[in-house]
Amino acid sequence: MRRLSLTTWSLHRLLGAPEIGRGPGSPTTAAEMTLEQVPARMRQAGIETLEICHFHLTGIDDAALARMRAACDAAGIEVFSVLIDAGDVSATDARRADDDEAMIAGWIDVAARLGASHVRVIAGDAPADDHAARQRSVAALQRLAAYAAPQGIRVLTENFRTLAATAESCRAIIAAASGTVGLCADIGNFPLASRVSEFAAVAPLAESIHVKAHYSADGTIVGSELEQCLAASVAAGFAGPYTLVYDRPGDTWSGIDTLRGIVAHHCVG
Repeated sequence: MRRLSLTTWSLHRLLGAPEIGRGPGSPTTAAEMTLEQVPARMRQAGIETLEICHFHLTGIDDAALARMRAACDAAGIEVFSVLIDAGDVSATDARRADDDEAMIAGWIDVAARLGASHVRVIAGDAPADDHAARQRSVAALQRLAAYAAPQGIRVLTENFRTLAATAESCRAIIAAASGTVGLCADIGNFPLASRVSEFAAVAPLAESIHVKAHYSADGTIVGSELEQCLAASVAAGFAGPYTLVYDRPGDTWSGIDTLRGIVAHHCVG
């Protein structure tokens, strides 16, 4: 069913991770909460589904994962997916691609131990019109899907990074995977000028949607693109989580709540 979800990326600064837009090794902000505190705070915000960026799982030993899973269970929070934000399975260097595929398989194991039902895997960093790279990516995604399925995990990819940056390339990847791989459609990852048309083209394939708005300089959500995309998803029969993505300065939970107000009525019906 259509439902509200939250990605831990929206809480990046609150978790004491490096400031958004700064590279690895940059100074971190002071943590205002731990990952294990997130589920209870989500429940207060009226959000019941969670997507976890893999790099926010700083402890992946059995005890740490059990604590996180228990925190979600106690708050009644569904762990929908682990977002694996690393690896390039489309790489021309076969050794690198194999190493990255093995690394991703390891995160699939982590997702299963957390009780997640999905993982999101990046299709690749090659250009969207690189057909050989697309073939390599699809083959790797299908192998990962076969590895994940016995653990109760479905593999999704996303219009994230260059290989799946366009609606055309997303549709081609999903078609070539022949149903073994699903799509997470990120509204904000399509260019603003073509956002509505490109999103509408992939909406029928979407199993999850990342809701990322366009903001003015003063932090106000502007334009009708977001509403048009949400309406297109409903018209396409979308039946998954709308994951709120907020990465702006200012009060994080207030920004999340503003997005929640826009999206919530699309979850009805």
